[in-house]
Amino acid sequence: MFYICGVSRPRRDRVWPRPQTTRHAWFKDTQDPGVLPRQVLVVSWRRHSYRWSALVVYCLDVEGSEDPAVVQRWVPAERLRPVRADSDEAFGLR
Repeated sequence: MFYICGVSRPRRDRVWPRPQTTRHAWFKDTQDPGVLPRQVLVVSWRRHSYRWSALVVYCLDVEGSEDPAVVQRWVPAERLRPVRADSDEAFGLR
């Protein structure tokens, strides 16, 4: 039998390519300034009259329930800040 061990593979085969874009972001809902920014996942983008909006998904804790509610909504792009994520750094490969 022949086994391939992670140590013997070239470095280029052990790491994933760096992501070109990010889909993770922070969302600050200015309608309620007392609420902290939320972690969101950007699903899609659209432009209307030179203004960009993002379709985002995030979770909300529901009082009296063990399960969170999943919210999907369009938000203005100026309320989002990207979160750069590199899976290789997260798992100590880079």
